[in-house]
Amino acid sequence: MADTIVRAITKDNNFRAIAIDGTKMLQKAAVFHQATPMGINLLGRALLSSLLVSNAVLKGEERLAVTIEGNGPAGKIVTEASATGLVRGYVTNPQVNVTDISTAVGTEGFLRVTKEMDGEAQPFTGSVALVSGRIDDDFTYYMLTSEQIPSLVMVEVNVDEHKQVHAAGGFIVSALPDAKQEALDHFYQAVEKMPTISQTLKKGQGTFGILEHIFGNDNLKQLSTEEVALYPDLTKREYAAMLATLHSDQLQEMIDDKQGAEIVDRFTGNKIKFSTEELQSILAQK
Repeated sequence: MADTIVRAITKDNNFRAIAIDGTKMLQKAAVFHQATPMGINLLGRALLSSLLVSNAVLKGEERLAVTIEGNGPAGKIVTEASATGLVRGYVTNPQVNVTDISTAVGTEGFLRVTKEMDGEAQPFTGSVALVSGRIDDDFTYYMLTSEQIPSLVMVEVNVDEHKQVHAAGGFIVSALPDAKQEALDHFYQAVEKMPTISQTLKKGQGTFGILEHIFGNDNLKQLSTEEVALYPDLTKREYAAMLATLHSDQLQEMIDDKQGAEIVDRFTGNKIKFSTEELQSILAQK
């Protein structure tokens, strides 16, 4: 079965909830990013959180770009996610080899989210200081501060010492405007008592099962279920189009060097080579 994202509201009109199972997606990403278990964990937490937030605040073909830049050894973490369920990302230092998430990311720095919205000429960017470096906590703070939507983002990645991903999922729950304080109290108590997200997914209880553990089946109205996946690899023609955006002098310099050019895609690890003749063709078409 494909990875999925599920949207729901509670029948008492207190909460909107979105849950995700991205296990297969992260299993695939783990292979070509050649990361340590911690590197895989960080990448997964960023991919899952980005998809959850994009589905909470975007619509249609809109998308967002995320940069998480802390003072830890992982370096910058970058993701792109769409409201249609596509995502990609990378960790600048995927070989990070510490055992604590906050230490790996760092507790000083920022989370920046840039949204490309339908009907808006310019993207909108919101930035918040990191609150813990655990990524989901930082997205929770972003939702409250920048989007002004009280929410809880919680994600979990279960990866072993052999870099095998056994489960990767999470949820975002947002309080609706008329949410009652009693409902909020009950929600946080339920989150504290619920099984771990990894346990729910490994038991085969599914994406919706994550939300059922919080709200119970009787108080949930499922709105939609969609597949989520990594962005497809770009074609060589698309990479050529990127080279065509360079200044003519830069392309000519590559041509004069007679070594061709190589593009390394940070999102996929792909290496795409262009011969001198191909570079000449790109320059001629500018």
